[in-house]
This record gives sequence, structure tokens and C-alpha cells, in this order.
Amino acid sequence: MHSDRGPSIVEASPYIEAFRGRLIVVKLGGELLDGGPVLERILPQVAVLYRCGLRPLLVHGGGKQVDDACRDRGIEPEKHRGRRVTTPEVLDVMMEVVAGTLNRSIVDRLRRDGIGAIGYADGVCSNVSCTRRAPTSEGGVTVDWGYVGDVVAVDRALLDAADTPDGWQIPVLPSLGTTPDGVVNVNADAVASRVAIDLDAEKLVLLTGVSGVMESEESAGPLSELTEAEVRELIEDGTVRGGMRAKLEEALRALREGVSQVHIISGREPSTLLREIFTDEGCGTLVIPGAGAE
Repeated sequence: MHSDRGPSIVEASPYIEAFRGRLIVVKLGGELLDGGPVLERILPQVAVLYRCGLRPLLVHGGGKQVDDACRDRGIEPEKHRGRRVTTPEVLDVMMEVVAGTLNRSIVDRLRRDGIGAIGYADGVCSNVSCTRRAPTSEGGVTVDWGYVGDVVAVDRALLDAADTPDGWQIPVLPSLGTTPDGVVNVNADAVASRVAIDLDAEKLVLLTGVSGVMESEESAGPLSELTEAEVRELIEDGTVRGGMRAKLEEALRALREGVSQVHIISGREPSTLLREIFTDEGCGTLVIPGAGAE
């Protein structure tokens, strides 16, 4: 059994003092929700943040689970450039799997530990305002995205709902938002970054299945710190691609609009969330504002 129980109280105390009462947005990738052991490592760490006086807010996806559920129903998932085309049938699956099963499991697990939490059933997604994505054309191919949304704003009423006389209720937001016509599928990284921006979060933490941003496949570990300029260079030269590129693009958006720090860390290893927030050395990649070398 791994013996890492996280940072000592001596290490953590100055960070607890600095971040007490501050909003910490934590995004959980769907790859971390496929089975209990990983989630059982993450949610107790979220509970520690809560009990230390920080204000965690969770955003989660569910891409893998939606793909599996679609195939069980005979629906082949359709994606373009990594983004899901969302037909009415796929949206029904998302409502059942992401808004239903996954969201309830996170909320219920927190509540079992005595942590107040509010989820989809409590109306959290009504605060995520979106526009429905119009069809796009690329290379002569037109893509009708269906019920896919782009986040335009997060209502600060979400903070009022969470800040109750009984204490902070951790919001747990699935990757869904609303338009005047109803619910839409939204990229979870985009939801998390917009929440961090509009609600003045102290930090945005992207928990993934990897340990951080790698300079190459042969790297022994992640790059510990990156400036905005260094991130742009990694994107432009193709060092990062796919899902990590999308995460870094959202990190840049958050930094441009006032979030002071974005963390990209593994959600699979013990105590990573606590080590990243409550120690000097951290354990993943910290992305900070700064021009760096031009």
C-alpha cells in the first residue's frame, strides 16, 4: 500500500492561511471517473480542502462513460477534432450518464463524508449560460454539432446558492449548460475555465490521467512550471496535441482573464491535489502569467 498521506500540517499551514475562504475550481476528467478507486483518492482530498476552510468547486466530464453508454444503445459516437457531435439521442445519454449517474455519485460520496454538496439536481447548471454552436465548415465538410454549446457566462448566483447559513456547499457541475431552448453539451475544460474566470477563483486545477505537461514522450516527468509564452510555443510547435492542447488553450484563456494560476496534475496518484496546493514543490505543471522569452 502506498504510504503517501500528503503534506504535513507544517508544510500546509501557510497555504491554508493564504487560501482560506478562496474559491478553488477543480476539474475532473471523465477518465478519472471510470471506477471507484481513483475517485476514492480524489474526493477525500477535496474534503480536506473544504475542512481547511477553502471553497472547492468541482466540474466533471464523462466522455468515456458516454461513449460506452452510446455503444451499448447502438449509437456510434461521432466526433470532429475531438469534439462530440450531440444528437438528441446522444444528449439523452448525457443526461442519464453525466447529469445523472456520475454527478449523483460524486454528490452522494461527499455527503456521506458529511460535506455539503449541490449537483445537477439542485440546479447548478442553470447558472452556466451558453449559445448553441452553429454548423461549421472545414475542408469542404460541414459539421452540424447538434446540441453543443459554447459557454458565454457563469452567473455569480451560483456562489450565493453555495454559500449557505450552514456553510459552503460544494457545487458539482457536469459538462452541461443551458440556452434559452434547453440543455446543451459543453466541454468540461471550457466550463471549468469560465467558472474560474467569472467567479474570481484563486486557482483552476485540471485533474487528468497524466502527471502534467510533458516536453516529450521520453521525459522522466512533467514540466514543473510554464509561462503563457512557453505554453503558446508548445502549442505552435506541436509538442502538445489533442486533449492536452485543449487543456492548455483553456489555461491560457483563464490566465488572460484574471485567474492567477492554473495547475495540470494527475488525479491517479495519491495526495496529488493536496501536494500541488499545499507545498512549495507541487507535483504537476503550474501555468502562470508571463511573457517569458519571445
